[in-house]
Amino acid sequence: MNHGTLSISALALAAALTACNSGSKNQTPDGWVIKNEVKDIETIDLEQIAEAIDVIPIKSDEPIDDIQGLSGSSNDFIACNNRWQKFYHIKDGRLVGKLNAVGNGPNEYGQLLQYSYLPTDSLFYGYDAKGQIMCYKTQPFKFVSKSPIDIYPHSMIALGRDQMLFTALPPMEDCKVEVMSIGINKIIDSSAVYGFDGQTLTKLFCMAKPNDHMTPVFTRSDDGVLMSLLMPQHTLYRYSDGQIQKIATIDYGEMEMPEPEEKIEKQGDMIMINLIINGDYSTGCYHPQLFGSTLAYWHYTILNDRGRNCIAIATPESVRNYEVRIGGLKSEVHIDMVDNGIYTMLIQGNWESKINDNEEMSETGKRIIEAMKGNDYNPVILQFKLKTM
Repeated sequence: MNHGTLSISALALAAALTACNSGSKNQTPDGWVIKNEVKDIETIDLEQIAEAIDVIPIKSDEPIDDIQGLSGSSNDFIACNNRWQKFYHIKDGRLVGKLNAVGNGPNEYGQLLQYSYLPTDSLFYGYDAKGQIMCYKTQPFKFVSKSPIDIYPHSMIALGRDQMLFTALPPMEDCKVEVMSIGINKIIDSSAVYGFDGQTLTKLFCMAKPNDHMTPVFTRSDDGVLMSLLMPQHTLYRYSDGQIQKIATIDYGEMEMPEPEEKIEKQGDMIMINLIINGDYSTGCYHPQLFGSTLAYWHYTILNDRGRNCIAIATPESVRNYEVRIGGLKSEVHIDMVDNGIYTMLIQGNWESKINDNEEMSETGKRIIEAMKGNDYNPVILQFKLKTM
């Protein structure tokens, strides 16, 4: 692939974004239905879809574990390790603090299963497996408070001091419970969005079924929070000043993820249940951004027996899907966080294993490899904006 030549599809994308970017935020249709059957996925180089590309090696005096996720802003965020026990505060490309308060003490947590960082107030909130919201001040980390909570959140975002949103399973007494030979299987009939002020939970509305536990459901936007919920289709709402507005529904048509089939196997005294999904499908509305009457969001698609993390650029007239590549590297772009139009992705590990020897190395690829070589396996930050946005 010639990385110096702009492809026809990239020109079409740029034209679409430029045309739609000229409008105001009020042009977004109410209750917009985006029909995206993902029949075609165009492969595009990062340089063709992005601008303001930065590659920043994280500076640290100690090794940083493998990273699971991020929360915060583009230059001030907290990353957790893959065991959800250790948290790293990264600011302006440098490790400035670490929280590892695992234990049974009064100010310690066992495991923070969900978390959210509010840079404007330097407050870090996490849901502990013990059933409480832990709050810590940052720089340096210092315990502030804890609040018991009787729901199990599977996503959360801090809006302000002691102001949070959750998507959560209903209280345990509302769950239907079936006893099986392998233990207790909780069958959840519904899920809900809750507001929390540090003391009181308020149910905002219910969903048809829970979201994926690992899905980043909430995204901060200039005028509030965007919420991507499964109802059962992926539906995008805006929450601002206590008001909820439905923005769009993602209709994947025949590409909608089907109900999984159970495959039960017995291995000795153990009964194993595997969930099998057959065929092509698409799911998700991750890291959404609204620009006038343009919606950019990421999704995961199985097409022709291959999984892909893709970005969709949707307008009221059309939807285009792109697998974003970095020339010379093996993996596609897989976003960890978006903040005020800036996408952030952490790259970590052995730099030699990232190189695709069968492809010409792009300028961005060269920058990433050089940054990784001198960073002792600590993460490298890749950040960019979409062109014309």
